[in-house]
Amino acid sequence: MQVIGISGSPIKNSNTDRLVQAILASTGLESEFIKLSECKVQPCTACMACVKDNVCKVNDDFPEIAAKVRQAGAIVVGGYPPYGSLDAFTKSFLERLFSLRHQEGYNRGKLAVTVVTGIGNGVPGLNEASDQLGLALTMEGMEVLGQLKVSGNTECLTCGHGQSCPMSSLPWIYGDNTAVTADKFCKAEEQTEIWQQGQQLGQEIAARLKI
Repeated sequence: MQVIGISGSPIKNSNTDRLVQAILASTGLESEFIKLSECKVQPCTACMACVKDNVCKVNDDFPEIAAKVRQAGAIVVGGYPPYGSLDAFTKSFLERLFSLRHQEGYNRGKLAVTVVTGIGNGVPGLNEASDQLGLALTMEGMEVLGQLKVSGNTECLTCGHGQSCPMSSLPWIYGDNTAVTADKFCKAEEQTEIWQQGQQLGQEIAARLKI
């Protein structure tokens, strides 16, 4: 496998999922998409048992994922920022990459693209999570080709109580216009510039890996 895509979004067929998958498709290379919410990947326990052989000893799905990451020449990682910080699914995956660092540095030189979907519109987290994700991959020795930031949807649009809940984010985003209407829902495909950037980054991955 040449390119692996990782999504930390737990939402089925989410904006994050679709953009990550679109980038994979635009490479035209052999690829695989992994949705972390459908896997069991615990946080790193700092046991250091991976030091000698670069194999994580925690008994979950990560060792299988790690083998695929090692094989790939490029990785596309997507996440989102609940509570203003990168989500736990993606963060756990990043922590577990620690097992590939020792002595060999198996991730050095890999190409990477990041995708972060957040509410935006003044709600904190989108920029911070994007920076956090890019920094983590850079610290692994990867070359981050691009960092895409997508406008997504607050859960308050779909929970059923967004207009009445005192903790709702709708007034923060939309002011007095808190009615749940179709025009408030964001789709990654309709953010044309970002979607095209994703396709261009996929093509750049393909060109670089074919050298």
